[in-house]
Amino acid sequence: MADDDTDDCMLASDAFKASATQGMIRFVENGVELLNYLSHSSPIPSLILLDLNMPLKNGREALKEIKSIPAFQDIPIVVLTTSQEKDDFIYCMETGAKSFITKPASFSEWVEIMRSLADSCVLAK
Repeated sequence: MADDDTDDCMLASDAFKASATQGMIRFVENGVELLNYLSHSSPIPSLILLDLNMPLKNGREALKEIKSIPAFQDIPIVVLTTSQEKDDFIYCMETGAKSFITKPASFSEWVEIMRSLADSCVLAK
């Protein structure tokens, strides 16, 4: 998960645990760290959760760069953001995001999102 908001990262982590989802979740704070992680870590993640509004390299820039690198093109990217802008949605979907989700307001919604994303990753394999 690439997100600079520590509260959202904590919610996502707690929701991931509460959803009883198998696997692990890793966090980076911006697009620069995300690209560095992808280039220097293994295994390649089965899913990237990407915020749009981050410092250094925002989510739009990171999405475009990831989708331009052949080794990473097939990683599903779900944009998880506070943005409700139609232009952000259109840009992300046209650039290769698998889904665009507005960050939830409640913990139970976070848990449901984590379950749903885990299920879609398992079904896609």
